[in-house]
Amino acid sequence: MSVAPPAMNAIDPNHNYQLLFQDTGGVRVNAMNVFLNVTSQQTVHALVGEYASRVTLGVALAANNRRLWHCGLASSMDFDNKIDFPFYFRPTPVPYRFYLARAGLLQFKVSATFSTSADQLSVSLYSLQQYLPGTTDFTVYLDTILASGSKIILFFGFPSDAKLIMRQAKAKGMVGPDYVWVGTHTMYNYLDNLATESDRRLADGMMFSTLREDHSTSQYQTLRSQYLAQYPSRPESLVSGFALTYYDCLLALAYGFNKMTTLYGDAAVQTHSYPAGVADFLVPFNGTTGSLTFLPTGSRDVRECQIMNIYNNSVRVSYVMTPSGSVDKLADPIFYGGSTTIPVDRPPLAIVHPQWTDAGVQVLSVIRGLMILTMLGGTIFLAINRAEKQIRQLSLPFLLVISLGCILILISEYILIGVPSAPACHTSTVVFTFGYEMVFASAIAKTYRIYCIFDNSRISKGGLKSQDLFRNVAMIMAFQAILFAIWIFAFPVWPTLVTSKTAVWYECRPTNVAGHWAIIGLSFAFNGVMLLFVCYLAYKTRKVDSSYRETHWILYTGQNVFVCSVVIIPLSVVMVESFALTAYYIRAVAMLFAVGFAYIALVGRLVVAVWMDRRLSTGVVPATKLSGTIASVIDAPAQFKLKGASTNELMGRSNPVLGQAAGASIGVPGFEVGGVYPVLRRGGGLGFFEKFTQTWHATQVYMNMPRGIVAISPPPPTAASAAAKKNTGGGSSTARSSVGRKRGSIAAGEETGTVIPLAGLGFDASPAGAPTGCLELVHLGSGAAWVVQMTPEEVVVWSQYLKAVASVITTGTGSSTGGGSAARSGNGLSSGGGGGGAGTASMPASTALGRPPVSPDAARGTGRVQSQRPQLGAGGDLE
Repeated sequence: MSVAPPAMNAIDPNHNYQLLFQDTGGVRVNAMNVFLNVTSQQTVHALVGEYASRVTLGVALAANNRRLWHCGLASSMDFDNKIDFPFYFRPTPVPYRFYLARAGLLQFKVSATFSTSADQLSVSLYSLQQYLPGTTDFTVYLDTILASGSKIILFFGFPSDAKLIMRQAKAKGMVGPDYVWVGTHTMYNYLDNLATESDRRLADGMMFSTLREDHSTSQYQTLRSQYLAQYPSRPESLVSGFALTYYDCLLALAYGFNKMTTLYGDAAVQTHSYPAGVADFLVPFNGTTGSLTFLPTGSRDVRECQIMNIYNNSVRVSYVMTPSGSVDKLADPIFYGGSTTIPVDRPPLAIVHPQWTDAGVQVLSVIRGLMILTMLGGTIFLAINRAEKQIRQLSLPFLLVISLGCILILISEYILIGVPSAPACHTSTVVFTFGYEMVFASAIAKTYRIYCIFDNSRISKGGLKSQDLFRNVAMIMAFQAILFAIWIFAFPVWPTLVTSKTAVWYECRPTNVAGHWAIIGLSFAFNGVMLLFVCYLAYKTRKVDSSYRETHWILYTGQNVFVCSVVIIPLSVVMVESFALTAYYIRAVAMLFAVGFAYIALVGRLVVAVWMDRRLSTGVVPATKLSGTIASVIDAPAQFKLKGASTNELMGRSNPVLGQAAGASIGVPGFEVGGVYPVLRRGGGLGFFEKFTQTWHATQVYMNMPRGIVAISPPPPTAASAAAKKNTGGGSSTARSSVGRKRGSIAAGEETGTVIPLAGLGFDASPAGAPTGCLELVHLGSGAAWVVQMTPEEVVVWSQYLKAVASVITTGTGSSTGGGSAARSGNGLSSGGGGGGAGTASMPASTALGRPPVSPDAARGTGRVQSQRPQLGAGGDLE
């Protein structure tokens, strides 16, 4: 500014101009004191400065009374009010016109004043934070901006504030290659305000807008030559920025005074007595910052500007915006860290609804598909084996309906993956609800039938038939169908794209919120009552006969679904943007668990049990159907055919001595023993899930020593009832029968029993993991085992019998070890733990005909044999 007077004098040779510099320190009180002191002591015709609006406002108002022209760089829009500031003008543009006209580059809405222009330019403001002068802690403002998600931050402030803000922003991760800080023309001399290298590095990548500087004009070249001549040791780079605008302020004053003296004369100008406004005073001219023209408000009409880029302690021009509105790049901007890749203004919106491209969705879909295929396979298996007693007992039609319901629930999860259609919003809910009701309405029907039977309220009327129960299931689903019909036609829902600052997703939104939630609420209540009712019925029938223990599994299923619904329902109804996708995964996993548990408990375990029984039937289980008592086997010896060598078939063909002995001994006490006991199946041959679903069942255990077999089968009805009574606390003794005295034919359709040759049998009188008073029978070839609950006295008796004809498991671990050693002492047989009974034995001659002496108890038919039994050698011959 000190070299400007010669240029001003050249504009008006008839007048001389003198400059008086006063430092205000950027403080309003200082500025007012300086103004009053100077104007009271000297004749002042005009003022230049400052660039801070809060300091300039007071000085400009005070200058009005003395009719002093005032040129400054303050950006406040208040200065466009010519009533309050009739003598103020500026060689800079109105801020919002300047920056929003260049929104093609910056894309910002700076404040509410700019809203109209911003809307026209599709500019969005995500957060606007205003701080008071003197603020030093900007944490709250930075946190708000960080939460907005915007990666471009526009700063309107002074370099001293910027220094503190950049330090605090760096600590929050808001200074980096992903962020762009854009300032105004006040940042032109920002580097000059930074004393430390760390602050200078934080400025890397910063951009700011300023007036277009055309250094080719004669005015600029004149200024440059005069400045370098007066200050030869100073850098040429200082001839830029604010220095040029202040210099143009002085040129504008010279042109204006020249015009005023021409119009009103020197005396009027000296005494400030001419009636001119700012629009009359200002004259267009070519300055050091280009061509200057002014608006009626006194602000410069700017058509060009440039975008500066700070990097590595230097400032350079990156873009120039022309009067046509185009953006010309002069150099690639360099961002923090040295990257020239332009960051996005916002990170891509996160899609928080499930998509087929998501790895998690794909994994869940595959699992869901495998479950559906498994359920379909189970359905086919049930249909093929529908004649099995277990399947008939649990009602095949209801099992199929439950399976279909589970499949429908799983299918409903596929419907809303990806962008939903209008029908999908309804279909998903309808399919899911009908699937749920098929499962639980069937469970209610089955449990209600058991409840009525054991409550004896309808036994005299013949019980409840399946068709009657299916009619009730249909009525339940018909009611739900009516609700859905009202919902779809009266209160439909439509897929709606929802966008937030950080995410986008789809919601099925109702056209009538009240009606929609009325129907959905009623449906929730209806199905909730179903769930509670099935739990109540299952609880009431929890102590029925073990053959009907399905009610236990129905109760477990109801409890599990209730617990899962506590997770599933809130995550389905309440949408939390930041948790939406995670909520989907949690809900989907909970749904898989609930459906999987329900299917296994109600259908799958039956499929596994039937399949395992059929599998065992190819091993140690013959194809024979056992009668109500195992003793009927004695009347039909040809029906038992055990796998193995022909010498082990035990049909009396390869062993005439044994056949003769057996034939002669039929019905003689002591040669067979058995009873109905609680039995737990474990050991080899069980599937993974079956290992965890086994329970005690009343079972008939029978041993015929002359024939060399042990048979395990379901008990006759009378014995089963007695055993069930004991299991439920209704009795105190185990139901037993002298099976040697019971005969009968093998009835068609009864359950398959298991027959094990004594040569391949092991036993443990104190099996691991079993209560006191148990005997474990083990098939040494397969590892299949049965733990039989007896009284301690019975365990001793059975052990004495078995020691003579079977292998003793001496490890004390039962079948749980998967093998082990077997040994026998005295005159008994010695064999390996998994062998077929090879070895030698010696017996008294008195037993050669298979008729050992019996005790008085045995003669009375108790089945307790005191002497040794005939032994089988490797070839099945009596030794």
